[in-house]
Amino acid sequence: MIELWERGTTLARVRNRNQRMTTGAGVLGALKIARIRRLWASQVFSAMGDQLYLIAVAWLAVEAVGSRGGLVVAAGSASAVVFGLIGGVYADRWDGRKTMVASDVLRALAVATVPVAAGLGWISVWHLGAVGVVVAGLDSLFDPALQASLPVLAGDPRTLRAANGLMDATRRLARTVSPALAGALAAALPVAHFFTLDALSFAVSGAAILSLGSRFRWEPARGDGTADGAEGLLAGIREAFLSVRQSKVLLWSFAVTGLASAAFSAVIVVGAALLASREFGGNVGAYGLIVGAYGMGNVLSNLAVGGLPIRRPVMLLFCGKAVLGAGFLLLSSAPTLWVALAGAAVAAVGGPMGDLMLLTMIQTGQPPGRIGKVYGLLATISGAGSALGLVLAGFLFAALGPRAGMVCLSLVVVAGAAAGLFRFRGAESRVKPPRTKEGATHGR
Repeated sequence: MIELWERGTTLARVRNRNQRMTTGAGVLGALKIARIRRLWASQVFSAMGDQLYLIAVAWLAVEAVGSRGGLVVAAGSASAVVFGLIGGVYADRWDGRKTMVASDVLRALAVATVPVAAGLGWISVWHLGAVGVVVAGLDSLFDPALQASLPVLAGDPRTLRAANGLMDATRRLARTVSPALAGALAAALPVAHFFTLDALSFAVSGAAILSLGSRFRWEPARGDGTADGAEGLLAGIREAFLSVRQSKVLLWSFAVTGLASAAFSAVIVVGAALLASREFGGNVGAYGLIVGAYGMGNVLSNLAVGGLPIRRPVMLLFCGKAVLGAGFLLLSSAPTLWVALAGAAVAAVGGPMGDLMLLTMIQTGQPPGRIGKVYGLLATISGAGSALGLVLAGFLFAALGPRAGMVCLSLVVVAGAAAGLFRFRGAESRVKPPRTKEGATHGR
């Protein structure tokens, strides 16, 4: 009882201090909070390392086996889809701080084996594929644990939204600047040492999270009826599906997010590269500009949405998906590179509008012991959508042509978002938590 009282008192002090520091300041106000600033800075460094890792894996795999090197990257993507739900279940059961630190340590050790093997001349595509599976599987444990911990670290809804914007911006910012960083580093370091930098970034992340201390409630309360082993795992996965199915807003949002992920893979990853190659000068620089425009729009939108007071998050979520689809449409029909850049930037603005609202709805609308599971389900749907988009791109672009195929997928996203706007135009500003079997509603 004393421990619970102390934790409750600590959280109350945190909440009151956060409200004073973030009033009217949004994202900048969140950065004034030392623990959020420390966590964000470490995740920026970690995200940079992750992007260097992805570049290095693709490069070494292609050098070794040519076009079949894509299978090495695909192994990591498949691992993320498979372990997404599993990671969410255990992230809700275990101490979040210990889970994230352990994930960082294990990922650091896994990627550190690559430069060691390269130095000994033992590196192979099988080794790279195995490392990819391990890293992606641990990502699936770290990410839900982070999302489940943010509400406790933030302390109040506005700080939480700003923190979500900051954390989401790390990945998007890294995606924007890492290609140029990789080019500069390649002039001074062997590509194998990109893995060394990634291992160091995991060490920095783990140290920062460990330094946050144990005064926060890192481990959600676990019900007495929670089973262990395979039975408990399946029960946790089933609980995630039931939670989403019971909320029509979440169910539709997850479906549209899956469609948006498929469209992103087809339009940005494949389609934009084809347009740059065939119509916008025939060089990789044009494609780099399109990706850069998308990344910069993402970062700016993240910072803006994270700092604005939001009264109707459900409407903003579906508006964001509609803007994303409209930007894809503009890119798909762009007659010049400049119009393509504008389309990519418009689409990028819509991404965080939807993603940040959905994250906040999960974090504030689900009980603490269910956030990781539901987020794991979202990550699985998003990953499966991305993979499906790559497959569909091959078939649609061959049958209809790149532009027509891109337009079709973009229209699907716009239609899904428009249907969501119409269906939930009167929805409450906050998604209510699902009811338990006893009929009571879980509260925060």
